[in-house]
This record gives sequence, C-alpha cells and structure tokens, in this order.
Amino acid sequence: MMSFSFIPRTIFKTKSKISGEIIVKEHFGRYTLHVQGLIQSGGIIKGIWKKPFKKLEKELNVENCLILGLGGGTVVQLIKSPWPEAKILGIEIDPEIIKIGKQFFGLDRVENLEIINKDAFQWLAKYQGKKFDLVLVDFYLGSKFSQQAETDKFLESLKKILSKKALVVFNRLRLPGEDLTGFEEKLDRHFSQVETIKTPTNLFFIARS
Repeated sequence: MMSFSFIPRTIFKTKSKISGEIIVKEHFGRYTLHVQGLIQSGGIIKGIWKKPFKKLEKELNVENCLILGLGGGTVVQLIKSPWPEAKILGIEIDPEIIKIGKQFFGLDRVENLEIINKDAFQWLAKYQGKKFDLVLVDFYLGSKFSQQAETDKFLESLKKILSKKALVVFNRLRLPGEDLTGFEEKLDRHFSQVETIKTPTNLFFIARS
C-alpha cells in the first residue's frame, strides 16, 4: 500500500545522458516529473494545458493524435477525456523518461497509445504514415526549447502530416527576457491561422494548416 506525503518528497532520482538529472516527487499520492530542476509532467502541468484544450475540444474530433516530446504524458489524459477512442502516438527521445512515464504515470496502461523512442526531428523527416488531426509540440529539456523546432524545415514537415482540419499546438514557456514575437511571425508565414493562448507561465500557439 502506498503512503501519502503531506509535503512533496523525492521518491525516485536518476541521471540520463540526454536529460541530465531526473527526479520524481510524490505529494498526496500524485507524482510530478522534474528535469533539470523544472517540472515537466504532473501537478500544475495538467492545469496549464487545460486552457488550450478547452478550445481544442470545441473545434476538433480527434481520431489520430501525435505528441512530439511525450515526457511523462500528462497531455495523454487530457486527450483521452474528450476523445477516449483516439489513437495517440508519442515520440520521446529519452528512454529513461519513457520508463518513468510507464512506472509512475501509467502510460503502459493507456489504450491506443504507442510510444516511440526516437529523436522526433529524425522521425518526422522519414515519416510517411497516416495523417494527424492534432499535433502537440512540447520540445523542452528543462527550460530550453529546441531551436530545431523553430526552423522552416521542421514547420514544413509538420504541415505534411496534418489532416484537413488539423490543429498544431506549440507549448512555450514565458521566460523572463525571451521575446516570442519572432516565433509567432514564423508560424504566421507557414500556417493559415495562428492563435495564442496565455497562462501565467506558458504561451500556447494554436496553428491551423
């Protein structure tokens, strides 16, 4: 039987070649995943993602979803709530994160979830399969967003895998001194419509092909 902690306690700690220090904490029976000192999954992350998902639920009927940067899979629960039959493909570069996602966040028990341990950019460059109705882009390593995800090549590759009415959601942290205007302008050049949704800590860009 699991014992609940009234204050957050570290229950698992490891280091990986890709992510560096990885910590899992437990608080009142719930887990949070921390990479390089920043929370990546669980806890407040679910609440942060709820705001853009309210919009997605109104506009989409998701049969196939792609998550680039799966992490502990917090968004998997949010996808399965309105679209329980959705097929989800999660791409995650770090095998240690995948193990933690299965052990602590129940990813091994989610129906119609396939997890691929690969570099998402290399995977996307070779992908020739089904189209996706929803793509979530969450490329953070600690507080650092991958610069590859801002390239024209990556954005064009994304457009090729989208179904007719698909949406792409880019998650960005609102870091002090970081100006995301240039990123939004680049999205405007590649997508027909781009909308932003702000939370106190994050800025979500919702792009339509």
